[in-house]
Amino acid sequence: MRALNYLPMSWVRLLAFFHEELSERRPGRTHQTMLLWVNCLVVVLVSMTFEIPFLAISLAVLFYGIQSNAFYTKFVAILFVVATVLEICSLLLIYKWTYSYPLLRMGIASLIVLGSMFMMRTHRLGLVFFAVAIVAVYGQTFPGMLDYPDIVLRLTLWCIVVGLYPTLLMVLTGVLWFPSRAVLQMRTALCERLDDAVSHLTSPVVPLAEKNIEKEALALQKLNVFCMADDADWRARSAWWQTCVTTVTWIYATLNRFDISAIPSDPPTGELISKLRGEIAGLQNAITQGEPWRSEWHLSADESAVAQACGLQTLCQMLLQQGHMDPDALPTPAAKPPSMAADAFTNPVYIRYALKTLLACLICYVFYSGVDWEGIHTCMLTCIIVANASIASSYQKMALRFGGALCGAILALLVTIFIMPWLDGIVELLCVLTPIFLLGAWIATGSERSSYIGTQMVVTFALATLENTFGPIYDLVEVRDRAIGILIGTAVSAVVYTFIWPESEAGALPKKLADALGILSKLMRIPRPQDAVAQRNYLQLRIGFLATISGCEEICERVALERHLDAGERIRLVNYGQQVIHQGREILYAWETTWEHAGMLDDEAQQARAARFADALEKYAQGLTSGTSSPPDITLSSSSLEKLSGSDKQEQCVMQQMIRLPDWTHTDQSPAREPV
Repeated sequence: MRALNYLPMSWVRLLAFFHEELSERRPGRTHQTMLLWVNCLVVVLVSMTFEIPFLAISLAVLFYGIQSNAFYTKFVAILFVVATVLEICSLLLIYKWTYSYPLLRMGIASLIVLGSMFMMRTHRLGLVFFAVAIVAVYGQTFPGMLDYPDIVLRLTLWCIVVGLYPTLLMVLTGVLWFPSRAVLQMRTALCERLDDAVSHLTSPVVPLAEKNIEKEALALQKLNVFCMADDADWRARSAWWQTCVTTVTWIYATLNRFDISAIPSDPPTGELISKLRGEIAGLQNAITQGEPWRSEWHLSADESAVAQACGLQTLCQMLLQQGHMDPDALPTPAAKPPSMAADAFTNPVYIRYALKTLLACLICYVFYSGVDWEGIHTCMLTCIIVANASIASSYQKMALRFGGALCGAILALLVTIFIMPWLDGIVELLCVLTPIFLLGAWIATGSERSSYIGTQMVVTFALATLENTFGPIYDLVEVRDRAIGILIGTAVSAVVYTFIWPESEAGALPKKLADALGILSKLMRIPRPQDAVAQRNYLQLRIGFLATISGCEEICERVALERHLDAGERIRLVNYGQQVIHQGREILYAWETTWEHAGMLDDEAQQARAARFADALEKYAQGLTSGTSSPPDITLSSSSLEKLSGSDKQEQCVMQQMIRLPDWTHTDQSPAREPV
């Protein structure tokens, strides 16, 4: 019997969560992990050799700076340089005019933190202001620990070296010497998705979870943004490549649900499958060479009949339209997002967020100064790091920070007690650090839900074992103080964020669900069969729907953590939200299945029925924000039913999925309708 059968269910769920997070497949993750791992070892070697202080900060720069592709790494490096100049200059000015006046010094630093947190929430380059806020808070610990201004100035100047030399190192390794270009990552990822898709056409394969398919599709869309910015050829033919990315993800998702054992094994079917495999292989070759794919295949009447019988007609049409698309087609102009939030100076939420963060920092500063316990100054940094837009997201960041700090502290304790006494040189130290940094780098390059654990684990470990020692360390006080400081900062932040202007996402969830169903209704209004323009619009809307529905899932997870809400209302909101998400996906899949039989009705009848479905979804979505949505009541006319009698009942499946949407007018905590 498996060992998991003897574990409590909560432990099994936790292990399943970590397995899913650590095994996430994302373009460029392996290269990013190896680059981060090697750079961490080089930074330790350089800092130990030249006795550069604040090694933990240098490691943190690497973990935040090294990204999945060369263009993103270069962009973040520029931000780091700008942030370092701003933060050190502001810190030196504070010291110059207010070093002997602690109250005035804290007042000016508080204003800098307040402005930085406000800009972090409202500006697109929030990372720069986040770094300024961190240094403004961290810099106030120097005068408290040291009574000599010249030493404080020297440490502040060292911060320039500590921040910039890891930045230079990651630019040399990640941009100049060993770059991982976004375009190459995209080509590899697209070919891998097509390989997986073809495997479903050759033999029965266990389908992947739809959630994983969606994650990979959204990851490719994010990567496409970097391809546009980094490669001139991709940018010149952006319309073709964008359609190629969405088409490949659609083929991948469609064939993931395809069961080859359910189709006949006669010669015409075998010829069609072979033809599809050949066309997909041609698309793969073109993608590998970085050239647009041109197909000479035209679907004959016999092939169309066989494809319709096998449920592959829509796939053939999508593939052919991609092969016949003009590579020089003009892209749809994209609206440039504003640098600042539109309601930055009218919505009081942003300034309240900054004030809450500042209050938590000041409480921690007064506490650790009052008890004269300088080792717990990490409590102030914790208040900045865990500050997020909502209560639940702050709780998640608190859990990640404390969990990472706990893992790092345990590793530091074990290394200090059992390994450090046996070390004689830097080579042996690097051998000990190798597996620890590799583990931290792999976690840090994973899912956004858990990546911060890897960063915090390595930083905490470095603070306890490598910070300002330049040799073996046997003092366990640092481990204790850093962990207690993080715990105090987490507790103070939790109290402040919960009871002072709490920001809940309970009101945002119905609006987000309404947006997702609104996009789904637009998908239904697109005519079938589609021309090239309609196909591109459909695929773009489909990606938008998946991104919105994925955002709804994340909000649901966070709302479940908002314990300040009424328990019954919270459970009802989460349950209904999860069911809308589930049914939204099922409606999309059922609607796409109807394409295989769309030719059985005339275009006018198709559009009329699609409009009825879309109208019903829009009506349901409009009632979500007010809590008055009830499952749509859709029936087909008798003439339509006669036309549908026989093989095509798929649109009835769409109606059944729509009827299973939850009834928000009910006040009970369980969904009104359960899927059958």
